[in-house]
Amino acid sequence: MLSDVIKKYGGEKMDPLDVYKDIFRIGEGFIQKEYEDSGSFKANPIAYYKNENEDHGHFRIMFEDKFEEIYQNELVNADFCVMNGLTYFGAKYTSDRASKMCAMIFDIDGVTDKSLNNFFYAAFNKEFDYYPLPNYVALSGHGIHLYYVFEEPVPLFPNLKLQLKEFKYSLTEKMWNKNTSVDEKVQKQGINQPFRILGGKCKKNAPLDRVEVYRVNQHPVNIEYLNRFVPTKIEIDEKKLFKESKLTLDQAKEKYPEWYENKVVKGIRSYWTVKRDLYDWWIQQIKKEENGASYGHRYFCIMTLVIYGIKCGLSKDEIQHDAIDLIPFLNGLNKEEPFTEEDIKSALECYDERYNTFPLKDIEKLTDIRIEKNKRNGRKQDVHIKYMNNQRAFKVEMGECTNGGRPDKQKIVQKWRLKNPEGTKYQCVKDTGLSKNTVKKWWEENKNVKKSSQNEIPRGHFIPQNIIKTRSDSDTVNVMIQLPKSTLEKINNMSLDELETVMEVQEDENIIGYAYYRMMWLKNNKK
Repeated sequence: MLSDVIKKYGGEKMDPLDVYKDIFRIGEGFIQKEYEDSGSFKANPIAYYKNENEDHGHFRIMFEDKFEEIYQNELVNADFCVMNGLTYFGAKYTSDRASKMCAMIFDIDGVTDKSLNNFFYAAFNKEFDYYPLPNYVALSGHGIHLYYVFEEPVPLFPNLKLQLKEFKYSLTEKMWNKNTSVDEKVQKQGINQPFRILGGKCKKNAPLDRVEVYRVNQHPVNIEYLNRFVPTKIEIDEKKLFKESKLTLDQAKEKYPEWYENKVVKGIRSYWTVKRDLYDWWIQQIKKEENGASYGHRYFCIMTLVIYGIKCGLSKDEIQHDAIDLIPFLNGLNKEEPFTEEDIKSALECYDERYNTFPLKDIEKLTDIRIEKNKRNGRKQDVHIKYMNNQRAFKVEMGECTNGGRPDKQKIVQKWRLKNPEGTKYQCVKDTGLSKNTVKKWWEENKNVKKSSQNEIPRGHFIPQNIIKTRSDSDTVNVMIQLPKSTLEKINNMSLDELETVMEVQEDENIIGYAYYRMMWLKNNKK
């Protein structure tokens, strides 16, 4: 029996309520009580149940002070009842309302005594370390559910929800294989998937009457631990997870009254919309033979179609219609694994305006489609500079850092060489903290940095291969440039902030060099 295999590896049968108390930290004030002030931004697990004699089911908010009562009186004896390891705002467990992931749950069907033993052997063997070790294992009747409880609940911001879905898909493929299941068809489920409640009724004709749960590991998991079991490109960087505000709604109202008035009182959302061309372009991009949709990324290509549809202000129905039209093409990528309308329905879960700002780099990662960047989004340079300065002014007003973000490694080496024209690679490694290989890679890109010269900047329509001289402290920096007079005049009339913006967004090394000269000249003359 499966229960005997679990006990063989130290599994201890648990009271289902104790497991839920562990997952949702009941008694610690983590989830909301029934009449608790909503300003604390707490969320709750959501259960759904239906009895055979009823025409429709019921969603139940699992409040902290009512959890046990609702479980005992309504859920445990229902003919069908499900719940997952997430908390939600509101009364339904839809993806757009998901708040935090307290536990990631996996369903593996076709499990036998032998295959479960294979799984535990590989999970418990530290040298083998092939499967992540779950905290709880539930016997659902025809399979097992693996519960991984997080030491700190994971906040489900829009882009992270989608990363976690791919993350879970990859882990499912890892754990569901010929050694762990006799069912060859792997069923991948999103993070929003509910499961039969622990202690609740199993399906009819199942080997068990009720879902049993066993604890096999008392140590909660984290993203870093689970990263060990997925490909590098799927890993989630915990350091880059958004940090939640600790302000209550009343505190936010006092500190940011304009935001409160627009967002909370009026419900105004300030999102950019773009021309439909972007949406239509993505449909054509999906269909391309080269750098188009590929098997294993079909779902995320449709998900991106939804995101671009939101960016273009399209309705959910129109996007769904276009997505369904793509099914024959997507099926052609792998006829043995058809892409279905259920997959379309799942992708449409991200029809949420907050995805309007979904990062381009994440789209590339999820779809495996390379997207050529237009750094100025179609704007001319002078217009883009004004736009960037307005953005900078807004950040200053909000108290945010305005240094333009972390420069890329090429620029770090370039700026160091400009300040240290006679410096060595070793000194650059020591000063910048970059690796030797990185410095070596970009060192030759900056070989236009010359020794000091006393030549002045000549006047005229062009500056053909002449030396620009400026001083920064005791160092003299020289750059070879060639620019038209009109460009020189524009740069000469720019402020320090505008010059810094040019250096961030400009790719022409001549313009960067002259902008740097002007920036240093202004700083030196201020002194």
